[in-house]
Amino acid sequence: MTEEWVDLHVHTYYSDGLLSPEETVAAARKFGLRAIAIADHDTVGGYEEAVVAGEKHGVEIVKCIEFSSQYSGRDIHVLGYFVDETYPRLAEYLDLFRDERVRRAEKIVGNLNDMGVHISLEEVMSKARGDIIGRPHIAEILMEKGYVETFQESFYRYIGYGCRAYEEKYRISPEKAIGLINESGGLSFLAHPGPIISNEIILHLIKSGLDGIEIVHPKLNDKRMARLQDIAHNHGLLVSGGSDCHGGRNGSMTMGQFKVPYAILEEIRNAAAARKTVNY
Repeated sequence: MTEEWVDLHVHTYYSDGLLSPEETVAAARKFGLRAIAIADHDTVGGYEEAVVAGEKHGVEIVKCIEFSSQYSGRDIHVLGYFVDETYPRLAEYLDLFRDERVRRAEKIVGNLNDMGVHISLEEVMSKARGDIIGRPHIAEILMEKGYVETFQESFYRYIGYGCRAYEEKYRISPEKAIGLINESGGLSFLAHPGPIISNEIILHLIKSGLDGIEIVHPKLNDKRMARLQDIAHNHGLLVSGGSDCHGGRNGSMTMGQFKVPYAILEEIRNAAAARKTVNY
């Protein structure tokens, strides 16, 4: 029997990806994937479009969201699979994230203007196809107006960490992210935990209700993947994995390059169904 593969971490232009949900699903079909998880930052806005495209192309679509959080000075991302975005507390936070992203973009644009870089918030917002505005949308305008030649140059000259125009984004604690996901009937996974995320931090998150760990990711080498697999096994956690594909925004199309068996998705789906039975 031929093995079937999935990608459980994919972005669309509803957050910081290049491709529409339709284009993303078409790419998944091209690469022979049976299923993908649309895991946009702080929104599930692209999910319904992806489902329609999935029916057209024969690709199963998994609802997911990626939250930014911070713990002990370290950025930690938490993936939420099968969340219910209508759950009141989660819906409230999704509205907050949207509003805070607009405020952040406004501050960055103001900083750029002070530096003599003349772009407007309206131009930036025109690049956000959904309701989530991010630095990549600012980078697109900087390129279009000739202030930089490449997408990457926007970050190391103007809007990256430590640059004059940079502004911190709104973050919640990982414990809060885990709680919001789990209370809404979803499953919480630690996303791409590199070596900077210590075992002590991972154990703390497990005690806070973490359901799983992303163990397959472009930024994780074989040794780190094996270590994370051991942690998951020893603590009875689920595992996931994906390409973290942004549609080729960083110069390469990573979708389809990282093999995650369909059986992994089945385990996550079964666990989510069991949680919803309890919560609802």
